[in-house]
Amino acid sequence: MPSAASYISSALALSFVFAYAGLGAVSAQTGPLIRAEGDVSWSVQPASTVDGPRTRFEYSTDAGTQVVDFVVVSNRGETPAEFAIYATDATNDLETGAFGLLPSDTPPTDLGKWITMEVDTVTLQPGEEAVIPFNLLIPSDATPGDHVAGVVASITTTTENDEGTNINLEQRVAARMYLRVSGAVAASAEIAGLTTSFAPELNPFAFGTMLVDYTVRNTGNVRIDVNQKVQITGPFGIPLGEITPEPFSELLPRQTVQVTAEVPQIAALFLAFSSITVTPGPLGSAGQVAEEAPLEPPAQQPTGSAQPTDPAPPTASAESTESTEALPIDASNLDDTVDFAPVSATATTLAVSWTLLALILMVAAVIYVVARYVSGTRERMYAAIDEAAASAREEALAGNAAATAR
Repeated sequence: MPSAASYISSALALSFVFAYAGLGAVSAQTGPLIRAEGDVSWSVQPASTVDGPRTRFEYSTDAGTQVVDFVVVSNRGETPAEFAIYATDATNDLETGAFGLLPSDTPPTDLGKWITMEVDTVTLQPGEEAVIPFNLLIPSDATPGDHVAGVVASITTTTENDEGTNINLEQRVAARMYLRVSGAVAASAEIAGLTTSFAPELNPFAFGTMLVDYTVRNTGNVRIDVNQKVQITGPFGIPLGEITPEPFSELLPRQTVQVTAEVPQIAALFLAFSSITVTPGPLGSAGQVAEEAPLEPPAQQPTGSAQPTDPAPPTASAESTESTEALPIDASNLDDTVDFAPVSATATTLAVSWTLLALILMVAAVIYVVARYVSGTRERMYAAIDEAAASAREEALAGNAAATAR
């Protein structure tokens, strides 16, 4: 199988990491340069090509293809530093949906696993950079669609917390890598784990709040943006409230995001019906209504015989490598026949203001007691009248009988 080396121009995802004394978490970011502990700061980016600098690694090719490329790690600080070099899979944060990477102690299982770095570590003096080759071998059984990873340069430092315990802090800088494996693509999402609850106010006449919790999962094989809508209706379809939760940008295939939303000003009409609508769309459509979503260009189909290109790494230390070019993939490259179908889920909730219910029960009890009292008083009054009438009748009859006897 011929090898394919690819240097493709596109937009760069640099990431920079800050280090703070006493922190004990692993940080991984992509974005502008971030200063690390002390005077150490660094950047990671793809090597430039004859077409100019690149902002990320992007490939579109067949399963079973081999790609050889270079990553540039630069020490931009004033302190010598040793960097660990590796690749790992990209993820979406469960709570926010933000782009992230697997922790360094979690083995990658997808694109990150297919990347082999030429070196595991590199030591750089201040102002020095290294051009590091790597090999991407796409398995012959790789699934069609998008695969996303990051090429990482990290520094691990040991610090001491307030209790005197040593804590290892890994600070990571990563360049994003996007791979589109040729084949059928599908864009779809699903809603799972929908739960709802109604939170009434103490004021019996105030509106309550509907609490909605669910997960959104990208069940397709391409990156998508996701728009959401939560609608609450009462009995007989009475509209009670509607919100639009924050959309997700670049939800990766097979990734899940947890959504928790509150819909205020919901009237307690005994029953409330929650309807969740999730609309997947092409990249760039987050926050837009369906008719405003941008049309996507047709996907570029890879060919078996790519044209040769001469890589131009930025330093003379990079080895010259004979290569062929894998076709580039645009950041929003989707076939225009992809169907972005919205999905919905519904749930029914008991929407009761318990203080209002208690007030109603109290009023009903008072009415019942008053009614019973009035009814009992009326009965006693009628009984007294009947008794008095009977007594008067008896007295009258007795008086008539005495008069007749005389």
